[in-house]
Amino acid sequence: MINIHILFVDGCIRGAQSRTRTLAQAFLDELTALYPSDTVETVDLNTLRLVPLFGDTLAERDAAVARQDWGNSWFTQAVQFQRADGIVLAAPFWEGTFPAALHTYIEHICAAGLTFRYGEDGAQIGLCRAKRAVFFGTKGGIYSQGAAQQDDFAARFLRTNLRMLGIPRLDVIEAEGLDIDGADVEALLDDAKRQARALARQFHE
Repeated sequence: MINIHILFVDGCIRGAQSRTRTLAQAFLDELTALYPSDTVETVDLNTLRLVPLFGDTLAERDAAVARQDWGNSWFTQAVQFQRADGIVLAAPFWEGTFPAALHTYIEHICAAGLTFRYGEDGAQIGLCRAKRAVFFGTKGGIYSQGAAQQDDFAARFLRTNLRMLGIPRLDVIEAEGLDIDGADVEALLDDAKRQARALARQFHE
Protein backbone atom coordinates (compact mmCIF):
# COMPACT_ATOMS: atom_id res chain seq x y z
CA MET A 1 0.00 0.00 0.00
CA ILE A 2 1.38 3.38 -1.01
CA ASN A 3 1.42 5.91 1.80
CA ILE A 4 0.20 9.37 0.91
CA HIS A 5 0.56 12.86 2.31
CA ILE A 6 -2.74 14.66 2.89
CA LEU A 7 -3.03 18.43 3.14
CA PHE A 8 -6.03 19.48 5.24
CA VAL A 9 -7.06 23.07 4.53
CA ASP A 10 -9.20 24.00 7.52
CA GLY A 11 -11.44 26.95 6.68
CA CYS A 12 -13.73 26.31 9.65
CA ILE A 13 -13.32 29.70 11.25
CA ARG A 14 -15.50 28.88 14.24
CA GLY A 15 -12.80 26.47 15.34
CA ALA A 16 -13.78 23.77 17.80
CA GLN A 17 -17.44 24.87 17.55
CA SER A 18 -17.54 24.23 13.81
CA ARG A 19 -20.00 21.65 12.56
CA THR A 20 -18.09 21.49 9.29
CA ARG A 21 -14.89 20.50 11.02
CA THR A 22 -16.59 17.47 12.57
CA LEU A 23 -17.29 16.15 9.07
CA ALA A 24 -13.70 16.59 7.96
CA GLN A 25 -12.46 15.06 11.20
CA ALA A 26 -14.64 11.98 10.71
CA PHE A 27 -13.03 11.51 7.30
CA LEU A 28 -9.48 12.06 8.56
CA ASP A 29 -9.96 9.79 11.58
CA GLU A 30 -11.23 6.96 9.39
CA LEU A 31 -8.49 7.49 6.82
CA THR A 32 -5.64 7.45 9.34
CA ALA A 33 -7.13 4.45 11.15
CA LEU A 34 -7.16 2.49 7.89
CA TYR A 35 -3.84 3.84 6.64
CA PRO A 36 -1.78 4.71 9.73
CA SER A 37 1.29 5.48 7.64
CA ASP A 38 -0.49 8.30 5.83
CA THR A 39 0.48 11.75 7.04
CA VAL A 40 -1.88 14.68 7.52
CA GLU A 41 -0.62 18.25 7.49
CA THR A 42 -3.13 20.90 8.60
CA VAL A 43 -3.36 24.47 7.37
CA ASP A 44 -5.53 26.35 9.87
CA LEU A 45 -6.74 29.43 8.03
CA ASN A 46 -8.05 30.93 11.25
CA THR A 47 -4.50 30.95 12.60
CA LEU A 48 -2.68 31.62 9.33
CA ARG A 49 -4.61 34.85 8.67
CA LEU A 50 -3.49 35.38 5.10
CA VAL A 51 -4.25 38.78 3.60
CA PRO A 52 -5.59 39.34 0.06
CA LEU A 53 -3.31 40.67 -2.62
CA PHE A 54 -3.42 44.40 -3.33
CA GLY A 55 -1.64 46.49 -5.97
CA ASP A 56 1.66 46.85 -4.17
CA THR A 57 1.84 43.33 -2.79
CA LEU A 58 0.75 41.87 -6.12
CA ALA A 59 3.64 43.68 -7.84
CA GLU A 60 6.04 42.27 -5.25
CA ARG A 61 4.67 38.77 -5.73
CA ASP A 62 4.72 39.07 -9.54
CA ALA A 63 8.40 40.03 -9.39
CA ALA A 64 9.09 36.89 -7.35
CA VAL A 65 7.13 34.82 -9.89
CA ALA A 66 9.21 36.28 -12.72
CA ARG A 67 12.38 35.19 -10.87
CA GLN A 68 10.80 31.81 -10.06
CA ASP A 69 11.83 32.50 -6.50
CA TRP A 70 9.75 29.67 -5.07
CA GLY A 71 11.58 29.85 -1.74
CA ASN A 72 10.08 33.30 -1.20
CA SER A 73 7.56 33.47 1.65
CA TRP A 74 4.90 34.50 -0.87
CA PHE A 75 4.81 30.90 -2.04
CA THR A 76 4.91 28.96 1.22
CA GLN A 77 1.30 27.82 0.84
CA ALA A 78 1.63 27.18 -2.90
CA VAL A 79 4.69 24.92 -2.46
CA GLN A 80 2.97 23.05 0.36
CA PHE A 81 -0.16 22.57 -1.76
CA GLN A 82 1.77 21.56 -4.88
CA ARG A 83 3.57 18.74 -3.07
CA ALA A 84 0.55 17.12 -1.40
CA ASP A 85 -0.75 13.76 -2.63
CA GLY A 86 -4.34 14.45 -1.59
CA ILE A 87 -6.28 17.56 -0.60
CA VAL A 88 -9.02 17.91 2.03
CA LEU A 89 -10.86 21.23 2.29
CA ALA A 90 -13.50 22.20 4.83
CA ALA A 91 -15.50 25.39 5.15
CA PRO A 92 -19.09 26.43 5.88
CA PHE A 93 -21.42 27.86 3.25
CA TRP A 94 -21.38 31.67 3.35
CA GLU A 95 -22.88 34.11 0.85
CA GLY A 96 -22.94 31.67 -2.03
CA THR A 97 -19.51 30.12 -1.46
CA PHE A 98 -17.49 30.12 1.78
CA PRO A 99 -15.63 32.53 4.11
CA ALA A 100 -13.10 34.95 2.63
CA ALA A 101 -10.24 33.15 4.38
CA LEU A 102 -10.54 30.25 1.93
CA HIS A 103 -10.86 32.58 -1.06
CA THR A 104 -7.65 34.29 0.02
CA TYR A 105 -5.88 30.96 0.47
CA ILE A 106 -6.81 29.94 -3.08
CA GLU A 107 -5.49 33.27 -4.32
CA HIS A 108 -2.16 32.50 -2.63
CA ILE A 109 -1.79 28.96 -4.01
CA CYS A 110 -2.47 29.94 -7.61
CA ALA A 111 1.07 30.74 -8.76
CA ALA A 112 1.92 30.58 -12.47
CA GLY A 113 4.99 28.44 -13.00
CA LEU A 114 4.62 26.64 -9.68
CA THR A 115 1.11 25.24 -9.30
CA PHE A 116 0.03 25.76 -12.92
CA ARG A 117 1.41 27.05 -16.19
CA TYR A 118 0.11 28.23 -19.54
CA GLY A 119 0.41 26.06 -22.64
CA GLU A 120 1.25 27.36 -26.09
CA ASP A 121 -2.44 27.74 -26.82
CA GLY A 122 -2.99 29.72 -23.63
CA ALA A 123 -4.70 26.87 -21.82
CA GLN A 124 -3.89 26.39 -18.14
CA ILE A 125 -1.97 23.23 -17.26
CA GLY A 126 -1.96 22.08 -13.66
CA LEU A 127 1.34 21.26 -11.94
CA CYS A 128 0.09 19.93 -8.62
CA ARG A 129 0.79 16.35 -7.55
CA ALA A 130 -2.62 15.50 -6.09
CA LYS A 131 -5.21 14.02 -8.43
CA ARG A 132 -8.00 13.97 -5.91
CA ALA A 133 -9.57 16.35 -3.41
CA VAL A 134 -12.58 16.34 -1.11
CA PHE A 135 -14.59 19.28 0.18
CA PHE A 136 -16.67 19.22 3.35
CA GLY A 137 -19.32 21.86 3.95
CA THR A 138 -22.39 22.65 6.01
CA LYS A 139 -25.40 24.77 5.10
CA GLY A 140 -28.18 26.28 7.14
CA GLY A 141 -30.67 26.02 4.27
CA ILE A 142 -31.41 23.66 1.38
CA TYR A 143 -29.41 24.28 -1.80
CA SER A 144 -29.30 20.84 -3.41
CA GLN A 145 -32.74 21.26 -4.97
CA GLY A 146 -35.21 23.92 -5.96
CA ALA A 147 -34.57 27.53 -6.92
CA ALA A 148 -31.71 27.90 -4.42
CA GLN A 149 -29.52 25.55 -6.48
CA GLN A 150 -28.50 28.48 -8.66
CA ASP A 151 -27.20 30.32 -5.59
CA ASP A 152 -24.65 27.67 -4.61
CA PHE A 153 -21.23 28.38 -6.12
CA ALA A 154 -18.99 26.74 -3.50
CA ALA A 155 -18.25 23.40 -5.18
CA ARG A 156 -18.29 24.94 -8.66
CA PHE A 157 -15.74 27.56 -7.61
CA LEU A 158 -13.46 24.96 -6.05
CA ARG A 159 -13.81 22.51 -8.93
CA THR A 160 -12.81 25.18 -11.45
CA ASN A 161 -9.72 26.24 -9.53
CA LEU A 162 -8.62 22.72 -8.62
CA ARG A 163 -8.91 21.64 -12.24
CA MET A 164 -6.69 24.57 -13.20
CA LEU A 165 -4.13 23.32 -10.69
CA GLY A 166 -4.19 19.81 -12.12
CA ILE A 167 -6.58 18.14 -9.68
CA PRO A 168 -9.36 16.65 -11.82
CA ARG A 169 -11.50 15.02 -9.13
CA LEU A 170 -13.38 16.76 -6.33
CA ASP A 171 -15.75 14.83 -4.08
CA VAL A 172 -18.21 16.92 -2.08
CA ILE A 173 -19.89 15.94 1.18
CA GLU A 174 -22.22 18.45 2.80
CA ALA A 175 -24.85 18.55 5.51
CA GLU A 176 -27.59 21.02 4.68
CA GLY A 177 -30.78 22.31 6.23
CA LEU A 178 -29.12 22.54 9.63
CA ASP A 179 -30.70 25.85 10.63
CA ILE A 180 -34.26 25.10 9.53
CA ASP A 181 -36.75 25.08 12.41
CA GLY A 182 -37.38 21.52 13.53
CA ALA A 183 -34.36 20.05 11.76
CA ASP A 184 -32.76 17.02 13.40
CA VAL A 185 -29.27 18.50 13.29
CA GLU A 186 -27.52 15.53 14.86
CA ALA A 187 -29.12 13.11 12.42
CA LEU A 188 -28.17 15.28 9.45
CA LEU A 189 -24.58 15.55 10.66
CA ASP A 190 -24.40 11.82 11.44
CA ASP A 191 -25.51 10.99 7.90
CA ALA A 192 -22.83 13.26 6.45
CA LYS A 193 -20.23 11.67 8.75
CA ARG A 194 -21.21 8.23 7.48
CA GLN A 195 -20.63 9.47 3.95
CA ALA A 196 -17.28 10.92 5.01
CA ARG A 197 -16.12 7.62 6.52
CA ALA A 198 -17.25 5.70 3.44
CA LEU A 199 -15.28 8.08 1.22
CA ALA A 200 -12.19 7.62 3.40
CA ARG A 201 -12.36 3.88 2.86
CA GLN A 202 -11.90 4.27 -0.88
CA PHE A 203 -9.83 7.47 -1.03
CA HIS A 204 -6.69 5.51 -1.97
CA GLU A 205 -8.37 3.95 -4.99
